[in-house]
Amino acid sequence: MARGGCAVLAMAQPVAAAGPLARFRRKIADNARGWLTFVQGQRADNAALEREFANLGKAAEQALLEPEAREAGVALVVALWPFVELRGRWPEWRGLLNLALSVCRRLDRPEAEAQVHDQLGELARILGNYQDAWTRQEEALAICRRLGDRAGEGRVLGHLSQQYLALGDHEAAERCCQEAAAIFEGLGDQAELATVHNNWGLVCRQNRRLDEALSHHQQAEVLRAALGDLHGQAKAMNNVGQIYRQMGRLAEAAACIQQAIAIHQQVGDDVVAARTRVSLAIVAHERGHTAEALAMHLEVEPLFRRLGVRSELGNVLNNQGVFLAALNRPEQAQTAYEEAVRLHLANGDRIHAADSLNNCAELLLDHGMVAVARERLEQAHALLQALAGPPGWLLKDHATLAERATNAVGPG
Repeated sequence: MARGGCAVLAMAQPVAAAGPLARFRRKIADNARGWLTFVQGQRADNAALEREFANLGKAAEQALLEPEAREAGVALVVALWPFVELRGRWPEWRGLLNLALSVCRRLDRPEAEAQVHDQLGELARILGNYQDAWTRQEEALAICRRLGDRAGEGRVLGHLSQQYLALGDHEAAERCCQEAAAIFEGLGDQAELATVHNNWGLVCRQNRRLDEALSHHQQAEVLRAALGDLHGQAKAMNNVGQIYRQMGRLAEAAACIQQAIAIHQQVGDDVVAARTRVSLAIVAHERGHTAEALAMHLEVEPLFRRLGVRSELGNVLNNQGVFLAALNRPEQAQTAYEEAVRLHLANGDRIHAADSLNNCAELLLDHGMVAVARERLEQAHALLQALAGPPGWLLKDHATLAERATNAVGPG
């Protein structure tokens, strides 16, 4: 009887312990679901999400590690991505996205897996890892097509257009936009259609098809305004301003971009506002205010360095090279161009790397350093040769500089 009593006592202990443990696990799941409801109710309030971001990240991580709460954890991570993207909280979110991906596979949740792959692709794009971004989103696209998820397929195609654009395959980029637009027109999804038009405008702009680019960006702006989406409307306005700049309509460009900055600041999109200030600085330079343009770039450079955004930083440094050259500070300009080249090459972005090499070669030719200029042009030529369809404007710039270098006489 004593042995029986011991057996009863030995079994009773884990039962008693299981009660608090089960409650703790349920609490983690309930906590994640509660935060998910909070996020869904605060989508337009970045300040509220910013205040609670540490708690949100902790709740998501706890849920992903707790078997009974994992689905809620994945949903919370996916729901927070738009805020993470806007506020530049990318470095700290990569680990949670990767953890969410492993959970999706363990739970056999392919639809959520596609969403996480897509978000990891967008994160890779933001940080300048275009090949990784393409790989992630091709995986997401395959899953969406297997599931027959047309909305997911269209969304990923729209994102993939930008990876193809960065990798120099403009035909594939435009094809993605065409397919995505057809999907969202069929579904009647105006918000996603606006995103596609915005991306399509970027593809046309890269090819210097400015009238088409302007039409796409203006369609995106109209759709965003009708939806009351201030963030999306401001992004489209900035892009309209950039097209006006390339058309030489500088006063209109400045007005559009300044209005976009004001909206981004109003809704708390600080990182996007900084990006948009880069556009305004270029307009200032082209209006003859180069020192002001350089100062604006120097203000935003530390932000992009802190966030590790190599693509944005490479563009900022290239622009600084242009401004420094115009201000007759050639050594500093060369340093800026060469760092921009290194960053673009690290991103696999041959187009922008070749452009910065061309700019550097032009600077060197202006100062009689012919041999070094020819080296930079040879590097640019090799990059252009590796592209499936290099932009016509970039080929033209390179040919003009190569001819100038051939005819030039000067020291190395």
